[in-house]
Order: sequence, then structure tokens, then C-alpha cells
Amino acid sequence: MSPARKILDDPSPSDDHPAVDVYVAGGEFKSGVYVAKYWKNGVAVSLTDGTKVAGANSIAVAGSDVYVAGYEYNGSEYLAKYWKNGVAVSLTDGSQLAATSDIAVVRH
Repeated sequence: MSPARKILDDPSPSDDHPAVDVYVAGGEFKSGVYVAKYWKNGVAVSLTDGTKVAGANSIAVAGSDVYVAGYEYNGSEYLAKYWKNGVAVSLTDGSQLAATSDIAVVRH
């Protein structure tokens, strides 16, 4: 199992383990549109504004940077995207259907 996907038996802080942050990627159906979001410790962070269908499929955290992989509809096709700290980066131009399924961050 990769470190980004490791699941702790009990994420509660203890003497042996400091407090942990729990991140979850996904989305929320709001006013007829699926909004890309992630949650940190149960608190939602919207990645899109709800004007276009979008979703988040995967998340990785490196230091204080949060990377989320997902997609957004441009009116005719789905674009593969990722967000770094909430700023969207398109991976495709929208000429064909595309989406992401996972993200990894590797520091050198």
C-alpha cells in the first residue's frame, strides 16, 4: 500500500502517534451541479464554483501543498485536471473526453 493511501487503524492522537490530518477527495451535488471538493478533517474545501460539473478523484499532500486530481466539464467535453492548493491546472484541451483517476507527488 502506498504511503498516500495508508489507512491508520485509529487516526486519533496518542502518546505513540501525534495527531493526523485526514484528507478525502470527492464532490457534492449542489443546485443540480456536481462540485469538486476535498475535505480536511471533515471540513469541506470547494475546488470549483458550481457553474460546471466537476469532481475530484484522488488527493495527495506534500508538506503544506494539497494536490487533487479530477475533472471538469467545459460545456462539450470533460477535461482532465488537477488542483494545487485550489488552483486548477488543465491536463487536456477539451477536444476529447478525459479525466484523471489518481495523483502522486514525488519530491526529489
